[in-house]
Parts: sequence; structure tokens; C-alpha cells
Amino acid sequence: MPLVSVVIPTRRRPDLLARAVATVLEQTVADLEVIVVIDGEDPETLARLASIGDTRLRYQVNPTPLGSGPARNVGARLATGDWIAFLDDDDEWLPTKLERQLAPALSRTGPVLVSCQSAFITPLGTSIRPREIFDGRMSIDEWLFDRRQLFGGQSFIQTSSLLLSKALFDQRDFPTHSQHEDWEFVIDLVKRLNVELITIPEILVRHYAEEVRPSLSSNGQLQGSISWITKMRGLVSKRAYSGFCLTVIAHQARRVGGRREFATLLRLAFRYGRPTLVQLVVFFMVWTVPTGLHQALRRRRPPAPSSSEESVAAVQGHAAS
Repeated sequence: MPLVSVVIPTRRRPDLLARAVATVLEQTVADLEVIVVIDGEDPETLARLASIGDTRLRYQVNPTPLGSGPARNVGARLATGDWIAFLDDDDEWLPTKLERQLAPALSRTGPVLVSCQSAFITPLGTSIRPREIFDGRMSIDEWLFDRRQLFGGQSFIQTSSLLLSKALFDQRDFPTHSQHEDWEFVIDLVKRLNVELITIPEILVRHYAEEVRPSLSSNGQLQGSISWITKMRGLVSKRAYSGFCLTVIAHQARRVGGRREFATLLRLAFRYGRPTLVQLVVFFMVWTVPTGLHQALRRRRPPAPSSSEESVAAVQGHAAS
């Protein structure tokens, strides 16, 4: 049996998938299997996988699409490795990703969830996320959602960075809804099961964001986000709740709406949350600063420490090679 099972859900993105799979097969940890879950009929992706020709690669086709969370669950149930790692089909790993994460994971006696820093790549440029490593001094939900500075990126966790034992995953799999299942998965493990979250302070994932690709409508995503955080009220603090409303989904709300969405988020934040000054300032900036100016401000955000800048540059150089 392999040491690590890598699960990649996908649907109708064969070129991106091939790029992702290649970064797994190039890992310095070779004792692995790759399980691609094709979420729905997809002959082009099947043909692309058949051309790869590596015995460590296998796939499962869902007859009808289930969504990303359930698709990951399908792959994880097929896993035979001691450890499970997840990768989205449009992201990439650096070659030492598994090696660097397994080192602390294998040294712990208790349950652990291992993450890492990512190169956050957008059309506006590349930055490092998270800039602040989670250290347990605040709750995981407040670390994720309570904006503490005007510029974002202090906290960040995403499925492509996650590694955990198969035994731990068997206790708590991904939620079956289609939005924020990765955040809910992490919050649930850390807060309900007292799992230790370890973040490797090194860029090991290239995460691509804000690119124009087929997706659900923005309005549907906004309503889904509001429903999700309402459902999570029993597990997140009031400060995390208001932070999610005022900073995490504020841009999404502005893209799809106007006064109604503005008033809805502000009302929810005060009714069920505990807004901070920074949260309110960010919220009003989102709704009042023109998009072009906001993008210019993002480009002028405070730089990362020199070591982080070097890491970003190295990642960009590796991607270009």
C-alpha cells in the first residue's frame, strides 16, 4: 500500500488536470497513488488520463456530478494510503510538498491536519498566503474571518494544501454542500475534534485565483455564502461571523447587487456578529472605492518580508521553467 493517497476531483478541464497530476507524480515522495475523481461523464478527460501512462494513477467516474466536496469523499474512500492529500485540478504542487508536510505529521502522536503557505496567483500578481501562520492563540474561525488589517491575506487555508491521516478523515469527511466546504472541514476538525493544525512556513502550493472560468452564478454563490455562515453560527464566534459578512463576501455582494445586498450584510453583521472597526472600514471601502482604484491599492499592498519575497520569486521562476 502507498504511503500517501492524493485525491483530485475534476470535471471538463483536461489541460489543467494534466498539469496538476504532473506536479504530483514529480513529488520527491514517490510512494503515492493519485486518485482522480471525474465528476460526471467526460470523455476528453478520460482520454487525457490514459495518455499519462503512470501505474500510480487511477480514476473514478461519477455517473452524475456530485460537487467538489462529495467528489473528494468518493476519492478518499477509495484511498489505500496511510495519509490523504487533496489537490484541486487547477492548482499545482511544488516538488517537496509532501516531503515537507510528512516530516512533522509523522513525528506527532495525536491527530494532525497539515497545511502550508501558498503562492496566491491572480491576474494582478503573485503574493504569499497566509502571511500570518496559525499558532492557536486565537480560534481558527477568527483567524480565518476576522480581518485585522486593511489588506487581506493574513490568513488563508485551501484544500490543495491539506494533508491528514486516512484514519482521521474516516472520522469526518467533507460536507456535501457546494460552498465553503473546505473551511467547514477545517473548522470542524480543529474546533470539534481538537485536531492540531500545523502550517509549514514555506510555499509548497501554487493556487490560481480570480481567473475567469465557468462557475455558478455570482448571485447564487452569495446566497449560498449567507446560508452557510448562518448555519455555522453555533460553531463560529460573533466576531468571526461579522468578519465573514463584512470582509470575506463583501466583494461578492458588490458584484451582484446594490443597496439591498449592502443593507443585508450590514444588518446580519450587527444582529448576529460583533463588528470591529477594521471590519467596518474594509466593508465601506469595498462599497465606495472604485474597482480600478481598489486594484491599484492591491498592487501597492505592503510587501512581504524579504524571505517571503524570495520564495514568491522562486515559485514564479519554477512555474516559468
